[in-house]
Amino acid sequence: MTIWGQIVDSLPTNSDLWKWCIRELSGTCGVYRILPTSHAITFTLSRPGPRPFASGGRSDIWRLTDEDGRDQVFAVRSFRVYEQDPVDMIDKRYCKAVIVLKRANHPNILSIEGVAPKLFKFCVVSQWMPNGGLLGYVTKHPGVNRLELLIGVTRGLDYLHDNKIVHGDLKSSNILIDADGCPRLSDFGLRSIMKDIDPVNASTPSRGDAARYCAPELLDTNGAVRVEKKKPTNKSDIYSLSMVIVELVTGKIPFPDSSDPRVIIMISKGNRPPKPLQFDAPGMTPAVWKIAQKCWHQKAMERPEVKVVLQYLECPPNHGMCVHRVCSCPEREITDL
Repeated sequence: MTIWGQIVDSLPTNSDLWKWCIRELSGTCGVYRILPTSHAITFTLSRPGPRPFASGGRSDIWRLTDEDGRDQVFAVRSFRVYEQDPVDMIDKRYCKAVIVLKRANHPNILSIEGVAPKLFKFCVVSQWMPNGGLLGYVTKHPGVNRLELLIGVTRGLDYLHDNKIVHGDLKSSNILIDADGCPRLSDFGLRSIMKDIDPVNASTPSRGDAARYCAPELLDTNGAVRVEKKKPTNKSDIYSLSMVIVELVTGKIPFPDSSDPRVIIMISKGNRPPKPLQFDAPGMTPAVWKIAQKCWHQKAMERPEVKVVLQYLECPPNHGMCVHRVCSCPEREITDL
């Protein structure tokens, strides 16, 4: 298994052979429920305290420091596994996800440093992102150009889809901002580790919050995310991206005045956030809102591919040089996104 990892690491990360090897390595590690020894971190982390930094769903976030003298801070996401849980199934999904997370390589992706089996049976270790999540960041920095942040998010999603990776849980809290103000997509693929494991908790607040970003085909009207019946897809990621646009335009979560169960029913019936009367957020224009409208189409197949969305978002702002049909020009219209 170590040799496999060395072979993969020696290949260009943009090659088809590299992508094929990642899929094969991920599948093999899942079948045998093992990870290459190189995936275990080599530095020593401080022991977890009595309480995590944050919790959500079936995982906890710990803020731990490197004790090897480098004075670095890391985020450790540990998964809570209970006595009645099918550990073998969780182990299989965990090993497959770690392979993908470890080798993700893009400026707008938060890859992991590795795993820490001496601390937790199931966990992933990543660099600590000092600026927190996307929505909190723009709230604290109202003057930041939100279009640039959105372009970074879309580039990250484009990288995942290009590598045949579905994020599955795209929302502002899973878009972290690094020290340079660059957005990084995190937690992609992690939802699958615990999917359909604990149906008793299907209507907990954490799942309700996630439902605000879920495409209608992933929801039912009973107040639960229908992950056991329908897997997230590239198209459901595009729907989630539309809700991220809503957050960047409004500075609020989608449907901020509605309860979680009501939001699920509203989305299933085709209701969407209302268009703002004003676009005051830097970089956010009516043209960007129209992109969101295309991305949240009720029918999955009618939503655009992420590369198409990115093409429109990257339209040059110079009116005379604009070669696409979307830019900051108020007269421009999205006709065939």
